[in-house]
Amino acid sequence: MKKILYLLLLLTFATQAQETSGIIDKKNEIRVDVLSIIAFSKLSVSYERFFSTDYSVGVNVNYANSNKLNDDFDLGYRNNLPKFEINPYIRYALSKSKTRYYFAEIFGSYNGGDFKEIIRVTGMAQPDYYITKKSSYTDFGVGGSLGYKMYFHDAFALEVLVGFGSNLFNTDKSPDVISRVGINLGYRFK
Repeated sequence: MKKILYLLLLLTFATQAQETSGIIDKKNEIRVDVLSIIAFSKLSVSYERFFSTDYSVGVNVNYANSNKLNDDFDLGYRNNLPKFEINPYIRYALSKSKTRYYFAEIFGSYNGGDFKEIIRVTGMAQPDYYITKKSSYTDFGVGGSLGYKMYFHDAFALEVLVGFGSNLFNTDKSPDVISRVGINLGYRFK
């Protein structure tokens, strides 16, 4: 009876070791944000590199050029139109499991797009009038995020992420708040 019990314990430990070692050996991951595509017509792709069981670094790239966003900008519903965003980040796993865990992240954001403002033109020989002036902006911001990630079959990832930050330098033209909100599908590989 003891031999059977020891054998069952050994098999349990062996299967757990195989499950966790499969995911730990894979150090790279690429993801696509399906929420951004569906809700915001924005392409968002991420790459993440795992350095230990708790720490990873990565970069997220966003690009938006949809008719809906452009129409809202042209019709005056918004005064800035974010076009691109590059977000390097550092993550720390808050849970012990390597296949399902919560994480915290600190990110930077290099972002840019178009800005529109209405300015008053004063003339000596004619009455004052208003024109719409379009220009572009770039800015850098920092922020933090929290999220949850789970793996299926030691390779396929589902990630939910919510985070916010603030632009720092060109705040008269760039958006005050930058966000990292998404539902990502990904693939982890060696």
